[in-house]
Amino acid sequence: MKIAVIGAGIGGLTAAGLLCQTGHDVYVYEKRNNLDQVGAGVGIGSNVLKALKQYKMAYAIEQEGQSLRKIEIKSDLDEFLNALMMNQDDNLNVTIHRNVLHEILKTHVPKERILLNHKLTEFKQTPDSVRLYFENGVEEQFDLVIAADGIHSVVRTNIYPKSTPKYAGYTCFRGVVNEKLNLEQDEALEYWGHKGRFGIVPLKDNELYWFCTMNAKENDLQFKSFEKPHLQAYFNQFPNEVRKVLDAQEETGILQHDMYDLVPLKSFVSGRVVLLGDAAHATTPNMGQGAGQAIEDAVTLTNLISDRDIESALTRYDKIRTKHTKKVILKSRKIGKSAQTSSTLKIKIRNKMLKKLSSKSLSRKVRFLQKAKLK
Repeated sequence: MKIAVIGAGIGGLTAAGLLCQTGHDVYVYEKRNNLDQVGAGVGIGSNVLKALKQYKMAYAIEQEGQSLRKIEIKSDLDEFLNALMMNQDDNLNVTIHRNVLHEILKTHVPKERILLNHKLTEFKQTPDSVRLYFENGVEEQFDLVIAADGIHSVVRTNIYPKSTPKYAGYTCFRGVVNEKLNLEQDEALEYWGHKGRFGIVPLKDNELYWFCTMNAKENDLQFKSFEKPHLQAYFNQFPNEVRKVLDAQEETGILQHDMYDLVPLKSFVSGRVVLLGDAAHATTPNMGQGAGQAIEDAVTLTNLISDRDIESALTRYDKIRTKHTKKVILKSRKIGKSAQTSSTLKIKIRNKMLKKLSSKSLSRKVRFLQKAKLK
């Protein structure tokens, strides 16, 4: 089939790479004039690596990633609350720099098939084809169009005009530092407190990915003006590990974004157009599944197109991915609401419940991620 992928992010490049491997005529259209990535670290769960193994994409990710065994959750007073064990099924979970992951995925798509400066403005469908219209005047016809154009997807907005990003109520700062803490290399930390959360996640070669989230108004000008000294002052009462990480952060290289997700859609398919990744099911980052779910979409779609006729493949993709990603969106939203509460009473209740819960019970709450159907 002749297939267009709109968007050259993680989901789009994964889909393009897998479909190229399986013999399809694939073109990737990116609206920007470069493929530079803005981001810090991402988590790739064992569910995703297992799904990629049959297509020989997992090996490089495992080699360039840092294995992650557990995430410890503590209070802002350094009180242990619980630990999420990542290797319940003895399979590898890794963290990896977004830029590194993107470079790995790029190698699976022929350079000449990634077309920059192509901003989609319109598409028109017939029963068995889609015609794309780009701002630069280019027009092309395809058998299938995969929209991987992110949370502000032009394609999704055309299909679902009322589907707009929903603000989660908090903003997030992120960065990467080279700092060795007194931690196991395969262990991440999260501190939950009245003023917000601070996470420290290992990357390869003694690098650490850090993030912090604070309750804020949407487009809050106070937080938009924050730089390194402001973050140091804001988290000055947090444990020493937090202060060390912020001390190690350079003055530049700090990213800040408000957090959004989407109200779960009833369908990801419209004729011969299919939504994938954040365009279909953008979620808050509380489960570390944004990149992973986009990759799972790509694997599932490729599996189904290889096994079925196109109509049957899209119907099946729609059924299993809408159901699974809805659970991820809602679970992640629930975790964020609990973790971001600033109510003293609610924090006491939450922390007490976390301490009572066994680590195995906590891990079971996310075990559904391992049960995603991929065909």
